[in-house]
Amino acid sequence: MSETPIDRLAPVTGTNMDLGGLVAALVARSPYRDVLTPMLSDITRIALANVQLSAALADIARRSDFARTGILRRSDLGAAPLSAFLEQVYFSSPAFLKSVGEWPVGGARG
Repeated sequence: MSETPIDRLAPVTGTNMDLGGLVAALVARSPYRDVLTPMLSDITRIALANVQLSAALADIARRSDFARTGILRRSDLGAAPLSAFLEQVYFSSPAFLKSVGEWPVGGARG
């Protein structure tokens, strides 16, 4: 995993929004936050590099005025693909795979 601190990640071009802080807030609200938080720098890097996810982040940031308020409400999230992204990361994580006997790969079932 990358060790790039969140504050060094560039926001989406053409904006001055702190999308890294927004990703951190989304992870903090996630039911999977205990597993996702240690991966936050990688999650942020990937989300900002992905066109669909970075656009969804920018939309959420505009709706919530997150850069000014630092507040994120459920109503700000809309139908963004970010929840699906965070779920995919969680269900692919070593912590989840270990909990179902699949880590290391091939664990319980060989």
